[in-house]
Amino acid sequence: MLDCHGEGRWNALARCAWLKRTGKSCRLRWLNYLRPDVSRGNMTAQEQLLILELHGWWGNRRSKIAQHLPGRTDNEIKNYWRTRVQKHAKHLNCDVNSQQFNDLMRYLWMPRLLDRIHRSQSQSHDTDDADLSAASCITVTA
Repeated sequence: MLDCHGEGRWNALARCAWLKRTGKSCRLRWLNYLRPDVSRGNMTAQEQLLILELHGWWGNRRSKIAQHLPGRTDNEIKNYWRTRVQKHAKHLNCDVNSQQFNDLMRYLWMPRLLDRIHRSQSQSHDTDDADLSAASCITVTA
């Protein structure tokens, strides 16, 4: 359907498909959920760390941040920020625009994410090493 009508004709697509949506809502649904290159699932620790780092540089410019996270949309960045970061800051009675919040990100959350990344990488290396040692014990008989 999208191939027939083109990406720029969302109103026509909504009418022809008998969808009870506007062209704008069809476009947003395509961009945020239906496109084949959109990643589904939880953000990885690496993605979370990158969001925090880039937010420190660019603030709430979510579309610019999303450009550095392949498969993630600006809407996913917004949802991550609101559901995880802002909720955590609110729980700590901390304003997201304060220096206290920036310090928490820099000295608490980001080091924790780095630690999670390093632990997951070392576990995958341990698994790889175990697989190699198990494979070396296998003898092939003809």
